[in-house]
Amino acid sequence: MNREELFKLENAMWEAAKNRDAAAYLDIVSGEAVMVCGGYRCSGQEYAQIVGQFDCKSYRIDDFEIVGEDENTVQSHYIVTVEVSDPRNADLAGVFHVTTTWKRVNDRWKAIFNMDQRLE
Repeated sequence: MNREELFKLENAMWEAAKNRDAAAYLDIVSGEAVMVCGGYRCSGQEYAQIVGQFDCKSYRIDDFEIVGEDENTVQSHYIVTVEVSDPRNADLAGVFHVTTTWKRVNDRWKAIFNMDQRLE
């Protein structure tokens, strides 16, 4: 997978979260994926339910890179800056390191692991 294709997948994952679209999120993320976000571990299916209530006014991806790949897996790393609409959700806003591992499943790429770490 080339960098542009991978970047589009990451953006599609963020757009699904921003739009609170759990179905679109699970179209991109495996229901069995391991998600480690904010120190909390859950499955992709469980996280999709969180996405349905997610507050993301805007996001910006910077410093996007591929940190490992082979024929059927690829791992990305980037910095994301997130703004929220509601001040009560301030814990979701900030600057984060993000890494996602993608796996080719039946000729489609699905996220199988995602983890973030707050920078600011």
